[in-house]
Amino acid sequence: MKNFFLLIGMIYLIDAQASIEYMPNELSKATVAEVERNRSCFRELAVQGCGDPAEDPQHFRSCLNHVHSTLGENCKKMMSDLYGSKKL
Repeated sequence: MKNFFLLIGMIYLIDAQASIEYMPNELSKATVAEVERNRSCFRELAVQGCGDPAEDPQHFRSCLNHVHSTLGENCKKMMSDLYGSKKL
């Protein structure tokens, strides 16, 4: 009986996780303008010498910490959301 309740609980949890992650509406898709704005932030950081975050993540984070105050407001928010720490 104990195992039966455990099994039912696991099935419920799997179903709940799938329901939370799935978003059927179109609002979750990024627009072309949003994608371009986000790419421009990464290009701006590359110009400032931070490089690509996929190449050297430690260097990118360190550089981002130094140049964060010079970024535009949208870039600051996005980078804080992505790589934020209490220092930024």
